Order: sequence, then C-alpha cells, then structure tokens
Amino acid sequence: MYFWPNSKYEAIFHLQYIFSKLSKKSLIFLVGRKNSGINTAKNLLKTWITLEKIDSAKHCLLFCGKVTFKPKFHFNSFIYTTIFNDIQIKTIPGIFGYKKIDIGSQLLISTFKKSIQGDVLDIGCGSGILSVLLYKISQKVKLTLIDINIAALESSKLTLKHNNVPGEVFPSNVYSNIFKKFNFIISNPSIHKNSKINLNFIKEIIEKSEKYLKAGGEIRVVVSSNILCHKYFQNTCLKYKILKETKNFRVYQGKNKKKIK
Repeated sequence: MYFWPNSKYEAIFHLQYIFSKLSKKSLIFLVGRKNSGINTAKNLLKTWITLEKIDSAKHCLLFCGKVTFKPKFHFNSFIYTTIFNDIQIKTIPGIFGYKKIDIGSQLLISTFKKSIQGDVLDIGCGSGILSVLLYKISQKVKLTLIDINIAALESSKLTLKHNNVPGEVFPSNVYSNIFKKFNFIISNPSIHKNSKINLNFIKEIIEKSEKYLKAGGEIRVVVSSNILCHKYFQNTCLKYKILKETKNFRVYQGKNKKKIK
C-alpha cells in the first residue's frame, strides 16, 4: 500500500525504488487525495505497472495493479543540482524547493552578514541552502542542520559535501532532539501540512526559541507576508522586529535580551 504524495517527482522516486525491490506480479495499492495528482499515476507508471481504479470516495481514489516490469533504481539520477551564487544546491524529490531556489530563502539569505558567528541552528534545513550560504559569508559559524524529513537531511548532507562546508546534520522535530543553546537560529519554516495551512511549526519555532538561544542570541525566520508572527514573539521575552520585507515575504528578527557575560 502506497499513499500518493503531492509531488509526482517524489512518487516516482519512491515507487521506482519500491518496484526495484518487488518481484514481478507483486500486487500494489495506491491511495491518495484527488487533488494530489493521483489521477496521473496510471500514465506515469505504465512502464512498470498496469493500474486500474477500484474505488473512490468524495476526496480520495484507490488504484490497484501488478508489477509488470522490475526497474533498476539509480539514486544519483534523482539528484538535481541548482547553481546559486556559485554554490551547488543539491536536492532530491520530497523536499521543499526541489529543482528551484525558494524566494523566501533568498530574502533571508540577503540579511546575512559577516558579523554573524558562533553556533548556528538551521531548523527545517531542506536543501541546506541557508546554512551553506551563511558559511560562505561568514566562516566563523558552526552549523547544525535539522529536519524531520529524511529526504531533506540527505539533500543537506549532499549540499554541504559538494561545497566543502562543515556541519552536523541530524533528524529533529523542531527542538525535540536539541540539547544545547545557539548564538543564531535560522528557519524558512513550512506552513503546510497535508495541503492545508498549519502554523504550529512556526509557532513552536518562535515561542520555544528563547530556551535554545544563548545570551544575546538571535533568531531569524522568513514567512509569507500574509502570516503575522507578532503574537508568537509576544509570547516570549525576545525583542523582535521585521528585519526585511517584500510584497510576498517578511523576515522576522528576535533577539535574546539577556546580556552576554
């Protein structure tokens, strides 16, 4: 049983691997929301499997089929490279920003200065673009990149490796696996969950950041301009402001008011 994602690239990535491990005539069921693009599955996968729709509901479809061709899986064929500011950004299907450089990330990057230094935490690291660009601007940083998505973690590792940037990459659901404080926290957080807007991720990043910032430490997050984060910062003791904004995005800055000893 496979649950169809919103990205066809991610589906092909997953299913080519799955089919490469199955024997011919193995039975597979695909289920997904109608607006996820599952209707394209029959044509997209016709080389490997013959699918038939066997059931439907108000919002979902169910397909079933038997594997007719067992493909070879080549991970490297799914790695996409984008060049941005002379940096190689490596992405694989299943991450935010696959095959493109997010405009919000670009705005946040434009606020980075050489004066930034110390321990840096990149929450929801995705392709690793924020950390790598920050390191290229200031080598006085020690990078920690976290994400809950394994595809994002692998993409970040590839981006760090191909740009010779040192950094620690590991899974964490926001701060769940974090046990130290940082001088600088950066994030371009996701606002979607199952195609619906969900602001809990942003809320948790901001409201709990105080616990993970050193004295004088700072957090910067970029969000869509139609999302107001003032109330989240007001639930902390951080001194905050809008650092930079455009028509579509806004960078919030929050500073820990505790003085550095």
